[in-house]
Amino acid sequence: MLRQIVVFGVFLVGARAGVGAGCPAMAGESFEVTVGFRFVGPVLLEGGRLLAIDRTLEMIGSVDKGRTWTRVGPFRDAAGRVIMKGNVRPWSLLRLKSGAIAVTFETIPPSQGGGVGEGDGTFFSRSHDEGKTWLPPIRVSWPRSPANPTWLIQTRNGRLVLPNEYWRTQPMDRGLGICTAFYSDDQGQSWRESRDSLWVWENGGRQQGSCEVPTVVETSDNRLLMFMRTSFQRIARSESRDGGRTWSAVKLTRLLSSNSEISLQRLPVSGELLCVWNQASTREIETGYYRARLTSAISRDHGTTWTNFRTVAMSPGQKRVTRIPAGDRVEFLKTPRAVPRESEMLGAEFHMNRAPRVRVIGESVYLIYTHRRYRYVGGALKRTVNEMRLRVFPVSWFSAVEPKD
Repeated sequence: MLRQIVVFGVFLVGARAGVGAGCPAMAGESFEVTVGFRFVGPVLLEGGRLLAIDRTLEMIGSVDKGRTWTRVGPFRDAAGRVIMKGNVRPWSLLRLKSGAIAVTFETIPPSQGGGVGEGDGTFFSRSHDEGKTWLPPIRVSWPRSPANPTWLIQTRNGRLVLPNEYWRTQPMDRGLGICTAFYSDDQGQSWRESRDSLWVWENGGRQQGSCEVPTVVETSDNRLLMFMRTSFQRIARSESRDGGRTWSAVKLTRLLSSNSEISLQRLPVSGELLCVWNQASTREIETGYYRARLTSAISRDHGTTWTNFRTVAMSPGQKRVTRIPAGDRVEFLKTPRAVPRESEMLGAEFHMNRAPRVRVIGESVYLIYTHRRYRYVGGALKRTVNEMRLRVFPVSWFSAVEPKD
């Protein structure tokens, strides 16, 4: 069954994932479809087909630039054994400079209270035949370690870098998120971990707090830039000048953000950096609108300054803004609720738009994010929509200036 989707003020016809067949998307075309939860990817295969991972831990493919998806099958090694099954979460699917395709995934303990088992952790595998077969998985994280690596990148010199988060807890304490990075110089056969641990340390240590869910990009001047989420209403940053072995002390940027995930990518032709995140004001964080507005911005100086702020998605009644100014004062602020109270609703519904993931393929930007909708019915909160969305934009859309309403 086809459904109609409103994108950028025009109507496009899209199909639900895995249903029907559409025409190939033309260069510069924009569209949006619903995809399965935990969708990871896509990557471009030889011949122009796209490959991604579905919630079933199986590969899915698209021949129409991502409008529709069909089942390909599980990840199998040369002997036919399935390498990803059970309580597993895939994280990255990446085309390597060698031509191979890499996948990273973590095995998750059945109960978080039961600790990390010997077989749990993060693993890496490669395919040299466009996903038909996969090499036996190689462990990245330490055995019995609470490591939580995020999204794999490869630098121009071939090094693989996998940013990572640890969550440290102790009795009567909310815990502390600490970020590091794993790296490999032999195509993922062996891994080392960075020397430095990263967390917020402001004003000589008078303000300390977690850095979480790191995302890393290589800048055009060969540095690595890491962005991390915090509860200080700012994105945190660190950089490495030696390929991820060591990292600079964490600094809070002037990019206003709720405690929400961030996606960083380098645009391959221009070398500009693209950032997509939940930009939110103090009032929005306080009232539950902390993960409603997705904003994009461009940096032309390796992440030092940001311009071309655009609203990618927002909740009904929410103000369309470009950049929300950041004051000089930095304060710790955790949202008291995930969904606004009925008295604080700005529209009939509340839309949560969160967890953006960006992949650039040719002249198109593939943005995946979680979209949920809530409304109050007779005073009771009801969730009416819970889905993952894939939106495809021309690269040029992000470099344009946000039009005025």
